[in-house]
Amino acid sequence: MGVSWAGTGMFKRRPDRDDGATASLVSQVRPGTVVRSTVMPKFIAAVARRAAPVVVDLGAVVGSNVEFLSERLDCTIHVQDFFANVEAHARGRVRDPDLGPLALASHLVQPLESVDGILCWDLFDYLDASTSRSLAACLTGLLRPGGALYGLFGTTPIELSHYTRFVLEADDRLRLRTYAATRTRREVLAAREIHRMFGTLTVDEFVLLRSHSRETLFRKPEHRG
Repeated sequence: MGVSWAGTGMFKRRPDRDDGATASLVSQVRPGTVVRSTVMPKFIAAVARRAAPVVVDLGAVVGSNVEFLSERLDCTIHVQDFFANVEAHARGRVRDPDLGPLALASHLVQPLESVDGILCWDLFDYLDASTSRSLAACLTGLLRPGGALYGLFGTTPIELSHYTRFVLEADDRLRLRTYAATRTRREVLAAREIHRMFGTLTVDEFVLLRSHSRETLFRKPEHRG
């Protein structure tokens, strides 16, 4: 299910930083933990340079995020909440282990090259490799040239038992709120696999966190000539 609002108003790696914030950006989260991001400000800056930008948020609906991004970017926001789809599918597989693969790309109805920014959060941590590839290909097609995509990609095959709402409090500050998930094992993708599945997108910024997650900003190259 998607919700939309109209607002008014190749590879770099940075060393780990012991600033007491980004180090805990997904795993071992305490409710209400506030963390600092070095990549999110670059995503916001990239989208802010666009005229009347369109943003797709694949996470759960967070009213304050809609307000923050609308005021900060003067953008139109489409909130998709693919985590609800993931949870429904996970519960279905508990009842029927032979349930077919999760289809997410079919829920994205935006025209090709019509979106300026995409927030994936840590969605790909909950997907199998096949679903990840098909969704990444679809998202790549949706981005306009010069558009930006933000994501977090785990590096350890741990069991996941919660989802995280990332609440934007400032360009570089996020409050993490967790809620229960049907247990699933993270299917880790190597960095080269992640880059490959996003096709023509380039990695504009990359931070390897001490929480064993890659905070990544992808950009779609501008058309030449």
